[in-house]
Amino acid sequence: MAYTVTLYFDNMVDETHYFKKEGEAAKCKSDLERKYRGQRLYKVRMEKEDE
Repeated sequence: MAYTVTLYFDNMVDETHYFKKEGEAAKCKSDLERKYRGQRLYKVRMEKEDE
């Protein structure tokens, strides 16, 4: 399994990070959510990818 964490700005992809472990992806997602908390134009999504 692979995981992607995508940061969206105004509904457009801004950054995409790729991880092999779910724990690392979840940590990145929570860090990005904390960094952009209170800024309504930013959204973070984590997805599981089949290899």
